[in-house]
Amino acid sequence: ALDFSWIYVICMSRLKFSFKETGRLTLSAFLKFYENYQNLFDLEMTLQNTKTTYKQLKIKVRKSEEWF
Repeated sequence: ALDFSWIYVICMSRLKFSFKETGRLTLSAFLKFYENYQNLFDLEMTLQNTKTTYKQLKIKVRKSEEWF
C-alpha cells in the first residue's frame, strides 16, 4: 500500500515543496525528485565523512579522467 503521508513528509521537509505543490506531483515525478535527492544526500554524506570538498572532488575526478 502506498503511504501518501510519507510522500508529503518527504516532499515538504526534504524537497522543500509546499503542500499544494506536493499534491500536484505525479508519483513518477515524485520518484524522480526523490531519487535525485537520495543521490545528492549520499554524495554530501560521503564528502562530509571523508572531509572532502567539492573542489577536491573535482580535482580527483579530473585526475582520474586523465588516464583515459
